Amino acid sequence: MELEELKASWSVLNEQLEKSEMLNKRIIKEMITNRTQSAYERLFRYDIWGLILVLVFCLMFPILTFTGQLVMRPLSFVVLEGCLVIGFIMQVFFLSIHIRFDMEKKKICELARLEFVYKLWMKRNHVIGTGIAIVGIIAFLFIEQDRLVAGWELRMVVALFVAAVIAYFQIRFYQKNIRVIEKGLEELKEFEEEPG
Repeated sequence: MELEELKASWSVLNEQLEKSEMLNKRIIKEMITNRTQSAYERLFRYDIWGLILVLVFCLMFPILTFTGQLVMRPLSFVVLEGCLVIGFIMQVFFLSIHIRFDMEKKKICELARLEFVYKLWMKRNHVIGTGIAIVGIIAFLFIEQDRLVAGWELRMVVALFVAAVIAYFQIRFYQKNIRVIEKGLEELKEFEEEPG
């Protein structure tokens, strides 16, 4: 009789342990999903603000130029506006990747592929976007050099230094959040591969 009671209590304890283990796995999976989703949302918000900023400059620049509040040669306008339009197109592209990142509807392998594409194009953007901006600024300075006020060289060096510092922190922000997403997707893939 004692042995039967011991078996019954062991069976109850074993069942409770299994339930507890399943609950712990579900809680851990939810925490990983929330952390990954938060990193994704930070990148999404950042890219939305980037799109708004570039759009404002794209619209403001022609208005200021055509109303006479910003005086420059037509070629300077075309160069700067062209750089802004390219920046706008790049931001729209990044947001098109973000929109497809749906953790509830897509499998982990699809999300990992989207994250890889985003990471790859973000790296290219750091090179291409920075290159376009530098070429645009140098072209503007070359075209408008006779109109610039004395001491513009020092101001430009300071502006480029500030831009470099901002770009450095922006790159770190992107890399940090991309690493969080990568790690979260790797951990979630383990849950997806587990049977049951």
